[in-house]
Amino acid sequence: MATCSFTHAQRARKTIEPDTAGSTIVRSISIVGNDKTKEYIITRELSFSAGDTIPNSQLDEKLELSRNNVYNTNLFSTVNFESENQDSSYLDLTIKLEERWYIWPSFTLKPIDRNLVDWWTNRDKDFSRVRFGPKLDIYNVRGRKESLRFIGLFGFDRRFIFQYSIPYIDKNQKHGLIFGASSILNKKMPYETVGHVKNFITDTSEYVNQVNAEAWSGFVIYKYRPSFYDYHYITLQGYDISISDDIARLNPNYFGDETTSQTAMGLSYSYVRDKRDNRNYPLSGYYSLGVLEKLGLGFFDDVDIWRLDLQYQHFVDLGKKWYFSSGIGAQLSSKSASYFNYNQFGDGTYYVRGFEQFVVEGPHNFLIKNSIKREILKTNFNLGRFMPIKKFKKIPFAIYAKAFADGGYVVNYDDYEQNSRLTDKPLYSVGVGLDLVLLYDITLRLEYSYNSEGQFKFAPNVMAEL
Repeated sequence: MATCSFTHAQRARKTIEPDTAGSTIVRSISIVGNDKTKEYIITRELSFSAGDTIPNSQLDEKLELSRNNVYNTNLFSTVNFESENQDSSYLDLTIKLEERWYIWPSFTLKPIDRNLVDWWTNRDKDFSRVRFGPKLDIYNVRGRKESLRFIGLFGFDRRFIFQYSIPYIDKNQKHGLIFGASSILNKKMPYETVGHVKNFITDTSEYVNQVNAEAWSGFVIYKYRPSFYDYHYITLQGYDISISDDIARLNPNYFGDETTSQTAMGLSYSYVRDKRDNRNYPLSGYYSLGVLEKLGLGFFDDVDIWRLDLQYQHFVDLGKKWYFSSGIGAQLSSKSASYFNYNQFGDGTYYVRGFEQFVVEGPHNFLIKNSIKREILKTNFNLGRFMPIKKFKKIPFAIYAKAFADGGYVVNYDDYEQNSRLTDKPLYSVGVGLDLVLLYDITLRLEYSYNSEGQFKFAPNVMAEL
C-alpha cells in the first residue's frame, strides 16, 4: 500500500501548541517532488490556503483530510505533510511528494470471465478464454491530471478502445469532460444463461467461424465537482450492436422477437460522495453512489428501460489495527427487457461471496456485505540498488486477516424459469479470508466461505472487496 502520512515534525506541533482553544495562521505552503504535476492540481485538494486562520481544534483534521485528498488523486505513490512552527501562532507546511510512473505501455493478457471461480469451475480452466494485445495508458497528461488510453485486444474477441479524460476545463477546477469510443467484434459470444451460468459459442460449434456480434459505441461524460468529496456526472451514450441470424435463433429473446440488431441512446445522472481515506483499499470513511439512467431516448424504438442504482459503503477504524466495513446496495429496473439488457447480480464485486460461480439475473436486487479486519503486516520492501528506477525502489506491502458475512436477494424476470434456482429467495454467506495489498494498491483477496446452499467455497480475486 502506498505511503500517505504525517511526519514527526507535524506530530510535534501538539507539544508546542497544546491550547486547542486558539488558532493557527497558515503562513506558507511549499510543495516538493511535483516534477510534472502542476501545483494547482495539488492545492485544489487542500481545505485551506496560505494566509488562512484555522482553529486549533480543527487543524489536525484539516491536515489529515487534505493529505488524503492529495493521495487520492492517484498521482503520487507517497504523500507526506511536514509542518514546522517556531511560533505557536503560525504554521509553515511542506508537502513532500513522490510521483507515480505515468506512462504505461504494456501488453495486456486478461481473462474474459467474470472472476477466477467462473473461469475455473464453469469454463474448465480454458486458457484460450483471454484477450491480449497492446495497451497504452498515459496518466497526468500535461501535468494536469488528464489521462489518455488506447487499447487493442485480440484473442477471444477483438476490441479497440479509446478514452480521454479532462478533469478540469475551467479556472475554478470544478467542471470536466470524459470522451470515449469502442469497437467490438465477437465470434464466441455468450448468447443465453442456463442455471445461472452463461453459455458461449464454443470452438466445436458450427457457428464459431463466423462473426456473431459486432458493436460500436461512444460516450461523453460531463463532470461537476463543487467540493472535495462531491461529484456529479451526466453521461450521454450511444451504441449499435448486431448479431448473426444464428444467435437470434438460439435465443429469440436476445434482443426480443428474433431481432438481430439493437440501436439505442442513453442518458444518465450519477452522484458520488467519496470520503474514503484510500480509494483503492479504504480503512475509514464512507462512499455513496446514486445513478438514474434512461436507456432509449425516443430516437429509436429498440429500447425503453429505466434503471436506478444505489450504493453506500462505510469503513471504520476500530483502533489497535482492527477495521470494520459494511456496504449496502440496491438495483431497480424495468421488468420488461430483452436478454441483452438484463440486470446481472454477479458482475464485478456486486455479489454475495460464496456465489462467485453464478450470475443471477433479475430486474430488482438487494445486497449487503460486512467485514471485520485485522492488520497482520504492513511494510515497505526496499529494493535499493537492484532497482534502477527510483519510483519502484520501495514496494509497499500489507496483509489483513478478515471475517465476513453477506446477504442478498434477487427478484426474477417473468417466465424466466431456466434461471430461477437462486432468485426470489435469500442468499447469504459467512467466511474468512486474507487480503494482500501490493504495489500501487493491487489487492489479492483469498476468501473461504459457507453459503446458503450449504456449500463451502474458496475464491481468489484481484478486485476490491466492495
